[in-house]
Amino acid sequence: MNLYRRVIGYYRPYLGTICFSLILQVIGSNLNLLKFMPIQWIIDHVLTRQAGEPVQWQSFTFSPGAAALYAALAMVALYLLAGLTGFWSNYVSIEVGLKALLQVRTQLYSYLQYLPLHFHDRRRSGDSTFRVAYDSQAIQTFFNRGFDTIVGSSIALLITFVYMLKMDPELAFISLLILPPLWLTIYFFSARVRRQTTTLQQEESDVLARASEGLTSIRIVHAFGQEEYEVREFEREARQSYTANLNLTITSAISSLAVSVVMALGLSLVLYVATLHILDHRLSIGQLTLFLAYVGLLYQPLERLSYTAWAMEGAVAGMQRVFEILDAEDSVPEMPGAKPMPRARGEIAFENVGFAYEPDHPILRGISLEIKPGQTVALVGGTGAGKTTLLSLVPRFYDPGSGRVRVDGFDVRDATKKSLRANISVVLQDTLLLSGTVLENIAYGRPEASRPEIRAAAEAAQADAFIQKLPRGYDTEVGERGVRLSGGQKQRIGLARAFLKNAPILLLDEPTSALDLETEAEIMETLQALMRRFTTLIVTHRLSTIHHVDCIHVLDNGSVVESGTGPELLARAGVYARLWNAAGQERRKTAAPEPLL
Repeated sequence: MNLYRRVIGYYRPYLGTICFSLILQVIGSNLNLLKFMPIQWIIDHVLTRQAGEPVQWQSFTFSPGAAALYAALAMVALYLLAGLTGFWSNYVSIEVGLKALLQVRTQLYSYLQYLPLHFHDRRRSGDSTFRVAYDSQAIQTFFNRGFDTIVGSSIALLITFVYMLKMDPELAFISLLILPPLWLTIYFFSARVRRQTTTLQQEESDVLARASEGLTSIRIVHAFGQEEYEVREFEREARQSYTANLNLTITSAISSLAVSVVMALGLSLVLYVATLHILDHRLSIGQLTLFLAYVGLLYQPLERLSYTAWAMEGAVAGMQRVFEILDAEDSVPEMPGAKPMPRARGEIAFENVGFAYEPDHPILRGISLEIKPGQTVALVGGTGAGKTTLLSLVPRFYDPGSGRVRVDGFDVRDATKKSLRANISVVLQDTLLLSGTVLENIAYGRPEASRPEIRAAAEAAQADAFIQKLPRGYDTEVGERGVRLSGGQKQRIGLARAFLKNAPILLLDEPTSALDLETEAEIMETLQALMRRFTTLIVTHRLSTIHHVDCIHVLDNGSVVESGTGPELLARAGVYARLWNAAGQERRKTAAPEPLL
């Protein structure tokens, strides 16, 4: 019941419109019943007359031909009015359903945007996309194929039954004898439909996730010649979806057949009893024709109600997946009483910080560091030492399991996330670009920036020269994830973005490790200009690029084992010296490769 209450909450703002739609449905139901009356009137009052005998109606007298013409015109008018009323009612109902869908989709996407990285790390992005694009449509199903159909069908049932009672009470009640077997049929198939719909939605989500993953990684697929593998994996997911879809289709077909059989039994029973009533002169042939039309109108909403039950089962499955996201716990919540942080001076402190992605596998252990405003500090260590994780705690991508992270003495958890991150620029190893122009990507951190400001930031990042050579300059589309640009070009755009944001704290996560030595040298020249302006925390494996920074902290197995300047750490002949010597050997191999034999 809680799920249904939550769904109803999305429709409360539209109660007035819904009531108007119900009024239209009442009018439409009456018109649908009246439009068959001209047929009965022609059969009983025109066709039964002797040739040339006039037709009397109220105080009017017509010839048989004129009476038939007027009845036909009346039928056209009633059909037209019923159609227009139905169109208006459907339009209003669909508009309400679409407004609720817009609300749910926006809320779901917004919540996904604000959920922390820890949540997204455990999910496939394709699954989240499926829930936003497809599962969210269940909210519309609840109204248009649920509430609206149930209420509209109930109105049609009640009004039709009243008309039938006036004609022949016995036949009217006989026509309702199908209700018990009809509801038993619905009950029998409902649980199976919900179960199979849930399975199908999960399988469809997996298909989308597999396709999205394979297509966004197309370069590596081609590079390793794994096209056949990707096709096999996609086919496996698609086959599971096919099986789930086929099972649901079979169930739907069987249930529809069962409903049709029940309806046919009811109609045949009504026809039999009605025939007896005609023989007893209790009904005329015209009245029989009209009554059978009413039976059809009575059974149509009953049939819609049966299908509605199964559609609702599918909608329940979809909304459960939507609410699963909306009910997900935010592991990095906005703290009660959080205050906006003013522009920071750039002091960063880690106080006995511990962190673990999984409870039994700690990544950081008792980290205590202090970075003064304007300093450039490097974090180095082997793979898995915890460098990137420590960096991610500053902008609250994650919260420490123990200890505190401070900026200017301000516990980052006491600041609003928006104001905290406004003080931080991040440059990643693989600069992420969004579909759009070069201009839009540079301005992503400051959308209100002017074109001259954007160009000045690009010049500072040594990006203006190559941007000017692009087909449309700053208005050139970069493609999905910046696919039309080289690694060095994307990195410079990322640096320009950081220059433009002009935040007092700069976080660099492996900003040059994916670049060749020549491009690395050019990028480092730009980075050095950038780092002089801000407090900088840099993570890197390229020790030569950070050997002369203000301080280097060496991490090993989640703990700081050495701290000092590059020359000081070399003199200690410890972990840093070992990493330096290993990196030196690698550099020498790269610079002087053995000749090919």
